Formats: sequence, structure tokens, C-alpha cells
Amino acid sequence: MISTRDILTVITATAVLIGIVAVAAPALAAVDHYEVQVDGLACPFCAYGLEKKLKELPGVANVQIELNTGWASFDVSSGVLLPAPVQAAVRDAGFTPRDIKVTASGIVQGKGDELRLSIGGDQTIALHGGAAFGQLRALVKEGHRDVVVTGLIRRVDDTWQLTVAKAKQR
Repeated sequence: MISTRDILTVITATAVLIGIVAVAAPALAAVDHYEVQVDGLACPFCAYGLEKKLKELPGVANVQIELNTGWASFDVSSGVLLPAPVQAAVRDAGFTPRDIKVTASGIVQGKGDELRLSIGGDQTIALHGGAAFGQLRALVKEGHRDVVVTGLIRRVDDTWQLTVAKAKQR
């Protein structure tokens, strides 16, 4: 026969294990949201064609095209989607991608002015300058490396660089 004490021991041990797994599990890292300035959007048919191309990308959801401003925005629900496939999708739809603004979450590596955001696997984005770079450095200095950053992203040589406009602890 199983005693109440044995049941409580099993429940306590299970709770402790669940707590350890929850604490030890790494936070998911990714580019969560994109906003892309697109040249050449002139009509609803243009917007529809671009929307179809963007929806073909893995994990893309909530695509919105603003004809008046020329901005396309969407969320990325899963996986790591770097800007290169986004730029290619815009070009495949017959348009020219310009500025790309992203919101990305992940683990900051490095220190001082040499910060990189690890967004999954071996994928990283160099973080520099911008209105909130000092705030980001302060977060890192305080030990808060799991962050969400927003800013313009561009390719420089072989590296994606994000100019930090907003930064906060995740």
C-alpha cells in the first residue's frame, strides 16, 4: 500500500524536476517582427502579390501592406528568418526592398561596444549605435543578457548589423 508520505514525496520530486527544467530551458531566440520599406507599391494588386510572396516564407503570419507608406510588416512565429530571404521575396514579387526594421529577441554575447545578439544556432546579429545602445550596454552590464531589441538592420560585408532603437529585458 502507498502511504500519503510516499505520494507527497513523489509530488515534491516531480515539482522540483519541473522547476529545474523550466529554469534550465533556454529562451527561444528569433527575429519576431519585420517592417520592410518597399519601393514600387502602387495598387492593391501589387500589395496582394507581395503579401503572397511574404506568406511563402517559413513562419510568416499577420502580413500587412500599407500602400500609402510603402511599408510591409509581418510577424515570424517560428524559426530563424534572417533578412536575406525577406529581401529575396520582395524582389521575387517585383519590388525593391529598402529599409528593414526588425524586432529580435535572444541572448546578447560580448561586452562594451562589441555586442552580438544570438538568435538561434550559429546565427548572430551585430548590435551597434542607435538611440538605445547605451541602454542595451547597461542591461548587459547588469547581467541581463536575454533581451528584445528593435532597429534598422542592414548587411555590412558578411555581417547583419542592427542599429539599436529600442532595447529591453525579455
